[in-house]
Amino acid sequence: MRVITVGAGLAGLTCAKMLAARGHETLVFEASDGVGGRVRTDRHGDGFLLDRGFQVFFTAYPAARRHLDYGKLDLRSFDPGAVIHDCGRREVLSDPLRDPASALPGLLARSASLTDKLNTVRLAVELGAKGARVGSVSEVEIEDTSTREYLYGAGFSRRIIGNFYSPFYGGIFLDRTLSTSARVFQFTFAMLATGKTTVPARGMGEIPAQLASHLREGSLHLNSPVEQLLRDGGRVVGVRAGGEEHEADAVVVATESPEAAKLTGERTPEGAVGEVCVYYELSGEADGRKVGLAPEGEPEPFFNNTAELSAVSDLYAPEGRGLLSAVHVGQLDLSDGEVYRRGVEQLSEWYPDADFRPLAVYRLPYCQFAQPPGVHRRTPANLTGTPGLFLAGEFTEDASINGAMLSGERAAQAVMETRWEAR
Repeated sequence: MRVITVGAGLAGLTCAKMLAARGHETLVFEASDGVGGRVRTDRHGDGFLLDRGFQVFFTAYPAARRHLDYGKLDLRSFDPGAVIHDCGRREVLSDPLRDPASALPGLLARSASLTDKLNTVRLAVELGAKGARVGSVSEVEIEDTSTREYLYGAGFSRRIIGNFYSPFYGGIFLDRTLSTSARVFQFTFAMLATGKTTVPARGMGEIPAQLASHLREGSLHLNSPVEQLLRDGGRVVGVRAGGEEHEADAVVVATESPEAAKLTGERTPEGAVGEVCVYYELSGEADGRKVGLAPEGEPEPFFNNTAELSAVSDLYAPEGRGLLSAVHVGQLDLSDGEVYRRGVEQLSEWYPDADFRPLAVYRLPYCQFAQPPGVHRRTPANLTGTPGLFLAGEFTEDASINGAMLSGERAAQAVMETRWEAR
């Protein structure tokens, strides 16, 4: 078959990789100048590696294990747990099962009660066991409520939710209110409990680059936005890109949800969550290989979480220099000057012995599709009602690297199964 994939993000690349491995002719059209979609890494003029938004990679992701060579990615791990910063007070909360050295400091931390700490260990054991059997958010079988309601129902106190769960999972969901589906929380918690939290040594962009390396030379077309789908009667038979028509037996649209809806006319999830990611050159030390968190408070802190990326992988910064990433999940329209000013005020309080030089601001209004309770039962299928048209993208599964790659995998399977049935 000849299959065209629209979009070279993780879903589109996984789909094209699978089809190419089965001997099908694949063409991938990407509107931007590189692969990866929202998972890309830029090289700053001073030699820093800046991911387009703070992102991490969970090694336990089932779909990723099937498609990526972890050794070649040279994954570097964060330490389990986090550092809580509250009014000049600094406390470490961690998982004693994975980080025994933090057991005593964690036991003495005032950010959570002893009952909360025991509940967290219990949840790690229960969801860790479940994680070995669950391949995606859609396979999590619980009554779907918000994450905050789920945590209260599981016996956690307002103290630990405000001090830890709100900023930690707020950094993953980009939603400090924890109104995100509890199914997403359970799956993510299971991934954390059964694997490591990492980044590739040379940036998150190494993930799509590895997927793209499996494509046949000449099959990837960058700077080539698809203008429309070609239709013959009720069937999709190709695309128009760059003013030229390209025919195909099947077309897989693997763009972000809004673009997919616009191009195909299919119903896709609406709503989005975003972030402002700010990078600073760091002189001094921050939290090492643990993530720094800002608990709930009045007024709300400007940054939700920070990460000393150069402590996790020294390749993120030139030799002898440091790189700090900080994430704001509120206003996306503040000026650079205001972002830097408010950010440095908070960072100087957290790390009084360090200095910060602003490097870059990334405003990312669409990082994930919104995932309120119940949304995953309404996500579109990979196989549409239009012959020849398929969908791939996290919006058919869940908003994660695993969801994107799993969607690409299932789209490729749908293409091949549908074609053989037609014959």
